[in-house]
Amino acid sequence: MIDPEGTKTIEGGDGGGIEPTASEVARDLQIVEESIKDEKIKKDLQDIISKISRGSVQERSHHILTENLKSFATNLGSSVHFSLGQTKQIIKTIIVLWKTPSIAKHVMKEVYNEDIGDATDVPNDVKNMDEKAIEIYSKALKDGVEEIKNIRLMVLGMFGVGKTSLVNNMIKDFRDKNIVPQSTEGIDLHRCQLMENGDWCLDDEHKLTKYQSRFKKGYSEITIPPLSNMSVRDDSDIKLMKDNHVASNIPVTQSDTRSLETIAKSVKEHIEQEIVRTVLPIVEVQTMRQQDIKQVSLKSKTNTTVSVWDFAGQTLYYSTHQFFLNKRSIYLVLMDMTKGLDDPVKEDDEASGIWCGLMKDCKYLEVFKFWLNAIHMYSGHQSSTEKMKPSIILVGTRKDEMTGNNDEKEMKSDKYFQEALRRAFGEGSPILQHIHKRKFLVDNLSKGDPVFNQLRTEILGLAQKQDYWGEKSPLRWIPLEQKLDALRDERKQLLKMEDIEQANESNVHPLAVDELKLFLEIQHKHGNILYFNTDTLKNLIVLAPQWIIQAFKRFITHIMHTNPLNLDAWNDYMDLAILKHEVFTEIMDSSEKTISDNRDDVIKYMEHLDVMAKPLKLEEVKEAECTAADHQTEEDKTEPVVHGHTKYLDFHIVPCRLKKPPPPISKFTSRPEPFRNTQVLCFVFCEKFMPPSFFHRLVAVCIRTWPISKAENKNQLYNGLAVFVLRPAYTLTIWYEDHIIYARISSCSKKHVSDIDVTLCQDVRHTLRISLLNFIGQSVENPRTATAFEEYIQCPSMQTFSHNKGILRVKEFMYENELNCESCAELHTVERAEALQYWFKNELEQADKNDDALNRPAQDSDLLHVAKSVGDEFWMLGRELGFNDKRMNELYAECGHVQYRFVNRYLSEWRESYRGQATVQRLNRAINAARLSCSKKTKKTVLF
Repeated sequence: MIDPEGTKTIEGGDGGGIEPTASEVARDLQIVEESIKDEKIKKDLQDIISKISRGSVQERSHHILTENLKSFATNLGSSVHFSLGQTKQIIKTIIVLWKTPSIAKHVMKEVYNEDIGDATDVPNDVKNMDEKAIEIYSKALKDGVEEIKNIRLMVLGMFGVGKTSLVNNMIKDFRDKNIVPQSTEGIDLHRCQLMENGDWCLDDEHKLTKYQSRFKKGYSEITIPPLSNMSVRDDSDIKLMKDNHVASNIPVTQSDTRSLETIAKSVKEHIEQEIVRTVLPIVEVQTMRQQDIKQVSLKSKTNTTVSVWDFAGQTLYYSTHQFFLNKRSIYLVLMDMTKGLDDPVKEDDEASGIWCGLMKDCKYLEVFKFWLNAIHMYSGHQSSTEKMKPSIILVGTRKDEMTGNNDEKEMKSDKYFQEALRRAFGEGSPILQHIHKRKFLVDNLSKGDPVFNQLRTEILGLAQKQDYWGEKSPLRWIPLEQKLDALRDERKQLLKMEDIEQANESNVHPLAVDELKLFLEIQHKHGNILYFNTDTLKNLIVLAPQWIIQAFKRFITHIMHTNPLNLDAWNDYMDLAILKHEVFTEIMDSSEKTISDNRDDVIKYMEHLDVMAKPLKLEEVKEAECTAADHQTEEDKTEPVVHGHTKYLDFHIVPCRLKKPPPPISKFTSRPEPFRNTQVLCFVFCEKFMPPSFFHRLVAVCIRTWPISKAENKNQLYNGLAVFVLRPAYTLTIWYEDHIIYARISSCSKKHVSDIDVTLCQDVRHTLRISLLNFIGQSVENPRTATAFEEYIQCPSMQTFSHNKGILRVKEFMYENELNCESCAELHTVERAEALQYWFKNELEQADKNDDALNRPAQDSDLLHVAKSVGDEFWMLGRELGFNDKRMNELYAECGHVQYRFVNRYLSEWRESYRGQATVQRLNRAINAARLSCSKKTKKTVLF
């Protein structure tokens, strides 16, 4: 809709619509500028716009808005130089600039050629969130900042490789106590402090001292403005703004968290708290400048902390590592130098290898490859706007068991890793960018070996080069961090939101509601807690992330002393992965108290993480399938399509427990008459790696979306393949091999007059695709999630399925009407309609439109039109036009993460590079291809 003033808005959200785009605001302001003849008036207006924009981006102090609105209304708005319409337009522009820092930056650059920078102290994790989060964080920094210098060290490797022994040699307390290492169960977490001599010391006894030191260092640099400088809106200010039609447009913000001037009063109410007794003199020094802070001696005088995460090596834990591996970590990947790369890996558990997708008795090279692939995917490398920096150190163990002198052993170790990297990845693999050039060889039996000091030094050096090193964090967040640590010391692992709120309110400087939520989200991103802001889990916080692994472990390990009355239920669980209530109860009853006491919450987390799912009741499908499609809105379809009128059976399926291998794939994928089959849809992961947990989770999504198909009265669920009933006569089969997930719909209907339901096919594809994007989104932030995999169609002429053969990139059909298939016995072509007729019917219709009229050079107006109109597919459009991730990230950063500027920038660069080939036709086809990767299933705007 268009409002009377000509500003574009859309209904929804808060009811106020959305603001005009950055280009529209810049254009409108430019028109006003050009109409002003008086240079002084023009300069005064620029000064006001500049102050508003800088305040929006950098300071976020509300008095900047009110003071400059007042100045404009008093000195300029009522002058003869502006009409009433111009005055209104400028006031609207000011409000938009204030509410949207990204637009403020763009307008200043476009209209005044002035770069006002960014909220430079805001970390990238916050910058990638919305404007509200940036504003809250920026305000919090105004009360004082500290630089975060934390090394998050992940120690990874196969079981028995010596991870725990290495950790014990790296931490002074463990060396001094001569602790005999025990096999790690799940994850052991050790919080340490870096000492002046480079050693690591457990900080359990020094937490209060640590927080006191952080307060002192942070507050020592604060300069608090006197109260006389604080602006207060009086009645005349409010009246003035009302008179100029401003009041209704001023953004309503949450009440600011209390400023430092009020802390001293609050301190007295909490004087009994030990940390408060330290904070009080600090606050008084900063506000009254009356006394010095008592120096507290520290065992370690560095401000660097080290969190050492010792991972269990058993493969059954691999599917949980997605919650811990992230881009804010340094990794040690350990390999046993006495094991050959082709030696088989053997575990006591009969399910060895299933959990990470490797075959039983897999080779050491395959485990090595799995670890590096997992780090590459989960470390969020695609979210970075900087060049990838090494974060993985390769470490060889059991030096004492190797033959030869020290130099010969070092040479063998270096050649071992070079060979492993060459065979696993090959030259040019982006994974190699993660690997630090220096490797280490250790003898864990020699505690005094200087190699451990060298390794600690190398770890510190790598951490100091990372983008996150020295990030600014609000000083007023420290007390809540301290409270969380205190709760951890009390062995608390799972908290309710009211517990967090109570801990927050008991602090001297409690955070406001929105800031508390942001605090939890940042703690989650840093891996310190688990906080999922969903309807089911938003009131729960996992304080000790290891709790998730301990809970998960209960469902995949053997339980002793089970009740003989539940023997059949246990057999169903062990053989068929069917988790019935009586088995769940026994598992919980035999668990640690922190798990058994929270069994309802355990279920919520396991369902949310797709570890388990409740299956549908088959007889309810007929009722549901008639109404599900009609009642589902377009917006609903951005989530997996779940039948709203179905009932679930009173048990769960745990897909990662499925051990039974499937019958020959051809039985499900190459069905002859009377079956009618779609083409095989392929989700191909671009880095040739897919965590097998993705497939397990996808099976869980399907289990709660469609009934499980049965054959001979048995569920058709296997390790690596599953079959579901979409509706009577329709089944969906999904399976995977290596880095590709496959899907095919089959119909056994005897009504040959009707073809396979195209709408059903597209809804199923959307469910599968969105689910995979959700899994990927845990590590790769928008808008780059869609770059993790691409969709392909297997050649319809292939009578028998063959892995990774005859697969044709769907996006190529957006450019060409037919593609060559080189995998069949004879070279032939596959036409677009033949390939896309079921899974991509809507996209096929768009691609089939005659666009010969668009075969002309792209003009500025065409690029401007696309930049303004392109939607969710804006990132993938750049990829389709030939830009790689590195260049896209560079441009995105240069444009301040402003979508319009970013798109316009790469479109101009594309046109310059391709010149005569940069046609509107090519651009239009690239847009159609990019839209295949959209995360939302909405009606597409026709751009050309």
